[in-house]
Amino acid sequence: MKILQLGPLLLCMLAGYYCIGQNENLAHYETKVKIDVSQQSFEVELAINYQATESKPIDSLEFLIHENANFIHCKAEGLLKLEEVARSNQGKAIILYFEDKWTGPKKLHFHYTSILKKEDAPWGIDKITGDWIELSLNSTWLPILSSFNLQFTADVALELVAEKNFEMISSGTSKKVGQNKFEITNTVSQIDLVLVGSPAFHQTNIGDITIHDHRKADKRAAFIAAIGQKGYQWLNQSFGKVKAIPPVKLVIAPRSESGYARKNFILLNDGISVKDTLGLAIFITHEFAHFWSSGANPLTVHRWLDESVAEYIAWKYAQKEFGTTAFHDFLTRIEKEASGLPAVYQGSDTGTPQHAVMYRKGVAKLYGLEKTIGEAAMFTFLRTWFSVEKKETETFLALLEKLHGKEVAGSFRANLGK
Repeated sequence: MKILQLGPLLLCMLAGYYCIGQNENLAHYETKVKIDVSQQSFEVELAINYQATESKPIDSLEFLIHENANFIHCKAEGLLKLEEVARSNQGKAIILYFEDKWTGPKKLHFHYTSILKKEDAPWGIDKITGDWIELSLNSTWLPILSSFNLQFTADVALELVAEKNFEMISSGTSKKVGQNKFEITNTVSQIDLVLVGSPAFHQTNIGDITIHDHRKADKRAAFIAAIGQKGYQWLNQSFGKVKAIPPVKLVIAPRSESGYARKNFILLNDGISVKDTLGLAIFITHEFAHFWSSGANPLTVHRWLDESVAEYIAWKYAQKEFGTTAFHDFLTRIEKEASGLPAVYQGSDTGTPQHAVMYRKGVAKLYGLEKTIGEAAMFTFLRTWFSVEKKETETFLALLEKLHGKEVAGSFRANLGK
């Protein structure tokens, strides 16, 4: 355990703070990053503005970051000390203690260095090499609020020290302002900031989909983009009135580890199959659906709301695009499997549900709700649900009761517990 004693300081924040529904925080990260590729290291200067709600005065904040982060300083008005505590998956908590409880805005500034070699990267995903740079939540390269309820936009001034001439992308825009120097702007709020770089991106554009591949594979890129465009259009037609998904980037990484999504930014591994059209369509549509189906704390039982709903939507798209046979085969399979799996939700937080519970059993429960209220009513309900920022099961059930009555909500609650 390491403690830094810090005096009270007031810093100038470069961007504003906003608060959206359900006390979900939305901040702006103003970031200066320097990555030394040969050393596999980086240096970050970061300004954040955090706001405590009037109903919940606080005297401390806890962020998560990679265990290799070495703090040069952390400054804020009224800050007494910074405490570092080891956490799992090569992470650590950064706990900021303040002189007094406070509400309203608090301006924070972090300055630290870190190293990300192969042995430092949890799950083998994030890395810094001469041919590929990937930084995301998987390595917690930026401080992330430990409650995972702080989403943020970002402006990044990025400089690479590298022998090769890189291109860098993220979910937002990336402007090259010099050799290995970039200005990156993310306007879609996320729980982290993903940066990906390669000296050899091959780009394919179809409609609202852009493929960035680490190698030239024109047929694969065109195939994936075409499938993605169809799912993208259907989703926007179905849920775009809540908020329209912006153009989407799909990145194909030179690795075998799992892919992931950040709303309009998806990473796939190099082994993605172009032979399984149905499977690829479901995968991509599921990830696109997270543009709407997000907001649950990923470390709690409520995560089923994000994953089960996204998977349900993906299969509804498959039903439309590929016919009912594959859809009903999937439902038959998961309904048989459901009895051997734990409950989706029983009214208490028992941690993150199993993968099979979220991706199969939860989907079966949602389809059961659809059979009760009808497909059109189900989609209307989901559109209303997507306007709620912080996703919790009791909120979902309360909305269901408001729109469809106590009997429907009570029956669905009981079904989730079976």
